[in-house]
Amino acid sequence: MRTAYIADTGVFVRCGGPDNNKFQRLRRAVQQAGVPLLIPQRVYEELGGDPDADEYPSSDIPYPNAIKEGWVVVADELDYTTPVVATVMDGARRFIANETDRSEDSIEKADTALLGLAAQVLDTETASTVVLLTTDKPAGEAAEALLPEHGFHDQIEYQYVSTDCLETITANCFSEP
Repeated sequence: MRTAYIADTGVFVRCGGPDNNKFQRLRRAVQQAGVPLLIPQRVYEELGGDPDADEYPSSDIPYPNAIKEGWVVVADELDYTTPVVATVMDGARRFIANETDRSEDSIEKADTALLGLAAQVLDTETASTVVLLTTDKPAGEAAEALLPEHGFHDQIEYQYVSTDCLETITANCFSEP
């Protein structure tokens, strides 16, 4: 049984950057556990993967070493032609909009990409379970509500990554759920 750990932008931003103790703790924990953090292309862009991405205010945060070291892996582009990926992403946008009392058009595409990636990983059987690491409670709740509706029962777990979590994170946090 293989677990995929998918992280959102907020996890890295909450770490405070590569020179911060919380970032180094996360790095050590992931490396010691021997499991990479998987990020969607949208998160990669938000973290500065595309220096020309003017649309993201965090595009100057330097995280390339995490990718070079292999403990963060940028996922392949989402396959929007796969019905479950598209349906989960649409459902996530609606769910998050309802939970936050915002219009669907204002929902971050990276938030829906997290759920799309989780659906894609499970649908392609790249992993048997997914742990979504996020600082976005509505996105986490959307994952736990929507993915079981598409046949992924007991295959998704959402973990809210608080500052306290990052201050105490260890390799044990990355064991099979």
